[in-house]
Amino acid sequence: MDTAEVIELAAADSRTREALVDELYGHGPMLLAAARVITLDNEEARDLVQTTFEIALRRLDDLREPRAIRAWLLTIQAREAFRVVRRLRRLVSLDGRVGEMASHGPDLAQSADVRRALSALPRRTRAAIALHYLAGMTAAETAFALGVSRNTVKSQLKTGLNRLREELRDG
Repeated sequence: MDTAEVIELAAADSRTREALVDELYGHGPMLLAAARVITLDNEEARDLVQTTFEIALRRLDDLREPRAIRAWLLTIQAREAFRVVRRLRRLVSLDGRVGEMASHGPDLAQSADVRRALSALPRRTRAAIALHYLAGMTAAETAFALGVSRNTVKSQLKTGLNRLREELRDG
């Protein structure tokens, strides 16, 4: 979807709306980085970001506080990621021996050791770590984005970081 189509979807007579659409696209790199940590797959991450943008554009009128667009986008993304996983679990059951080939790149999340350690974490814990530490969301924002309590997020962060430290120390 190009910028002209995006602006066409948005109300053409609203400069504020156009500014929000521009700002929305400015968050693309951050969304992609968080999606890569959540999904551990580049193509899946790109698809997730695209879906996040599509949902955000359709629901742009639901954004009550334009200054909170980053947290709003991350909330949409996290919820969409878990919705897709739930849907796929109903449709497909993969053999436990199926794995991913490690890809090489400069991104920390692509490091073989970090990637292996992250893949050992439950997806919700990985998402909490990505939203809190990578995207810079507060524990309360992360909890809202994941649809859990703040204490659950704090527990996931503590447990996840401890497990990452163990995995990386042993690896």
